[in-house]
Amino acid sequence: MAERVDVLDSGSFPAVPSPLFRDYLAGRPETGRFYDGPWDLDAVVRAGQRAAAAGSRAEVARALVHQQEQRGNPRAAAQAARLAEPGASAVVTGQQAGLFGGPLYVLYKALGAQRVAREVEARSGRPCVPVFWIASDDHDFAEVRQLTLLDEAGQIREWRYAPDVLPAGQPASAILFDATIDALAAELLAALPLSPYRDEVGAALRAAYRPGHSLSEAFGRWLTWLLPEMVVLDPADPALKRLMAPVMAREIAERSPGSALALEVGLRLKAAGYHQQVPVRGGFLNLFYVDGGARRALAVDGDHVEVRGTGRRMSTAEALARLEQDPSAWSPGVLLRPLAQDHLLPTAAYVGGPAEIAYHAQIGPSYAHFGVPRPVLLPRPSVTVVEPAQARAMDAEGLTLRDLAGDADALVTRWAREAYPDVEEAFAAVREALGREMARVEERLGALDPTLRAAADSARGRALHPIDSLHEKATRVLKKRDQGRAERLRRTRDALVPGGGPQERGLGLLGLVARHGTGLVEVLRERIDPFARGHQVCWLQGGRS
Repeated sequence: MAERVDVLDSGSFPAVPSPLFRDYLAGRPETGRFYDGPWDLDAVVRAGQRAAAAGSRAEVARALVHQQEQRGNPRAAAQAARLAEPGASAVVTGQQAGLFGGPLYVLYKALGAQRVAREVEARSGRPCVPVFWIASDDHDFAEVRQLTLLDEAGQIREWRYAPDVLPAGQPASAILFDATIDALAAELLAALPLSPYRDEVGAALRAAYRPGHSLSEAFGRWLTWLLPEMVVLDPADPALKRLMAPVMAREIAERSPGSALALEVGLRLKAAGYHQQVPVRGGFLNLFYVDGGARRALAVDGDHVEVRGTGRRMSTAEALARLEQDPSAWSPGVLLRPLAQDHLLPTAAYVGGPAEIAYHAQIGPSYAHFGVPRPVLLPRPSVTVVEPAQARAMDAEGLTLRDLAGDADALVTRWAREAYPDVEEAFAAVREALGREMARVEERLGALDPTLRAAADSARGRALHPIDSLHEKATRVLKKRDQGRAERLRRTRDALVPGGGPQERGLGLLGLVARHGTGLVEVLRERIDPFARGHQVCWLQGGRS
């Protein structure tokens, strides 16, 4: 199904990453001050050995087995049980719980984790388990309520979940779908191109995203169907929150030690020519607390903790007592979540996107402070899948992905002018003749009176203006004469660089799976290189050779 994969330099593709991530991706030595060494397979194996030696994960394994069983997935349950074995490690990735599976890069994160876990196990001879961490405590509903796909006509369309009552700060684990999700799913599935797989994929989607399921539960069930051997972890599970409590307790008792460490690293990043990846706000804990159903930030003032937005204050001792009594009401923020994750799991590597890799630079010292082994940070595979129709269109026009990411109108203009060379030659001749004759006028007038030279030059510009306007009008007419070519460009561009940006960010994974089935997922898992240092272009069968 996939003929080959090309690897492009990341800097030559749309959405060039931050300098820090780009340098880390390239293995530049400057980043060594902020990360622990290289990100190759040997480094991951060594990190897995350190993480496995940190202690037993039997309780974590039991909780995760139970989660997989609740989703009806015995294969993932068997994987989760292996975390209790001596020397076991994990390769972890994660994402917010997105509508209908989220963007394509969610799939590439998961496949990268699975491939690396398999390679670590083969190299080390010890169990290595792929884990997908759902950010079920996240409360940014606006960021995850929509999905963009290509419809049957190849048009980019956005679907947005608009419940009867909008969530107001609730975490994803508490946002329950209402009846409107059924109509939205039906509308979306009806708009997808016909394929042998659409009905099967649609049934799985509707079984996951249905009224009464939470946003995180639906996302987890969809991932479980799509990737049956992936351990899907929902940290909102009270059993896991209790095991995370020691990390959150230290954050309270020590008044956010990670913030001070992150601020210091931020200054060193600036001194090294990078920018601070995570703005650190003084006076806040890297924790949230659910109060009145909403997830709220926590400010710290001396020996007191304030629940922002409520006016509620509690002493440090009271906050610690509340945490011990009900850990499920508490959740870590961006600077603490990786520590809570790697306290729970024997993490050999974390597969993250450019922003995640970048902000991890500021978390590094916190690992030593909290006594948690630091995993290797693996950039997630960055991928564009080129289907046969798109490959044929690119070949016919001699286009690259970089061409498609540029100004589409400028490209169509160039084509129109190339298609009618006689028109271009006529306008070029007029400009050349006018320029030549006006230069003679300018020369003669300048000889009579130097002050007239500038006036002649200005007159030449005014004379050229109506010619330029006529040229632009003629080009617009010529562009309309080849609408088929322009439409093919539009379809190809929307499929590969939607909106001029990467396919993996601009389109949902649902569309690709609905067109090609889960068999393509298996192919991509085998063909994608999780250690590639660039953007991978996967040409499907029938595409460019």
